[in-house]
Amino acid sequence: MNWLNTHKNWRIIQPVWKRLFESQHRFKLFCRFVSRQSFATKMASLTEQSLPATYTGLQFHSASSPPTLATLPTPVPTAGTVIVKPLYSIIVQYANEIFTNGNPRGYKYPLPLVPGGACIARVAAVPPDATSLKPGQLVFVELTVRARDDPNAKILRGFHEGFSEGTRRLMGGEWRNGCWATLSSSPLENAHVLDENILVEKLGYKLEELGSLGQLVVPYGGLADVDLKPGETVLIAPATGSFSSAAVHVALAMGARVIAMGRNETALAELKKLAEPGRVETIKISGDVQEDMNALSKYGPLDVYFDISPRPASKNSHIRAGIMSLRPGGRMSLMGGIPGDIDIPYWYVSYNGITIKGTFMNTIQQAKELIKLVERGVLKIGSRAGMKVAGKFRLEDWEDALKTAAAEGGPGRSVYFIPNGE
Repeated sequence: MNWLNTHKNWRIIQPVWKRLFESQHRFKLFCRFVSRQSFATKMASLTEQSLPATYTGLQFHSASSPPTLATLPTPVPTAGTVIVKPLYSIIVQYANEIFTNGNPRGYKYPLPLVPGGACIARVAAVPPDATSLKPGQLVFVELTVRARDDPNAKILRGFHEGFSEGTRRLMGGEWRNGCWATLSSSPLENAHVLDENILVEKLGYKLEELGSLGQLVVPYGGLADVDLKPGETVLIAPATGSFSSAAVHVALAMGARVIAMGRNETALAELKKLAEPGRVETIKISGDVQEDMNALSKYGPLDVYFDISPRPASKNSHIRAGIMSLRPGGRMSLMGGIPGDIDIPYWYVSYNGITIKGTFMNTIQQAKELIKLVERGVLKIGSRAGMKVAGKFRLEDWEDALKTAAAEGGPGRSVYFIPNGE
């Protein structure tokens, strides 16, 4: 085929093509030859990279039927694609509402699908265009995949295909299957090297504790986008969910004072313990806008309001109260999952020059910055930061894993698949 593709004189090879394809039978033979050559090339590439021919993935064919442990062909590490061996694959608390029980959250994804977006992994094979990444390195693989020819086209790998034809194409092809598997592919730029010498040897973290990066990196994107500065006061409301409580940890590491609002008083009390007195203040959401504003006024005008509200929160009092408590020139970060509209105090926002900034997940650079905060010891994670691992499960124990994530996951608590054991 290379000779045919590179031959300079088409007039010479044209009769060859004509004779070759003059019958359908010969055309089929030719296609089989090409297919065998492609298969042989792939197998040679896998052998060269010390990769198995197949891997095992937890594959869902429907949100109303149990998944299967599927044997799938190992992807080839072509240019821009790294193959990783997942060690700790994150299971979000609401995974059972996406992949089982009929998908009540209504997430859009192609089927069949191997879910799983973020994980701590070892590099199994690198592409020919990798200049620094090496097999065996410890990496954090992030969830968000961005189209290389359109950075505004983004998907949540293994979870949500987005809303455009471009994003559906992105997830339906190369980046369909995620890390609930013994092997997984990843865009080269999504595999962030972790300094194992610093994180494990010097700081003493367990590998499983590094999985919290998947929760911490998301709010860092929003807080960085509104340029949260050391010494500023940031309201995080609500603050007692998986990602919102992670925002408290991140904001403290960025040098801010945090006002944490929520309904779970036990979780609020745990957040207050994260720093010395005065660094974290807590307020219970009352459900009344004026009452919430009065409570917030005790801590002075706010510089930043960070919101990562869940789906049902559009009519809650904290959103309006938070905006109305911002100082002139204050900033609001919107990162939540509310599908509908929210009430904005139009005149207050315009008169006081309030900036409202929407952020979806994080950038690649922001992921690298967050990792540096952890590696430098500025952002503490794991047990020393009150974080716990609530469960670790093999792929075949998927039912218990999803139930545990729903019941035990949440603020500072992680549940993982361990596809390759420990």
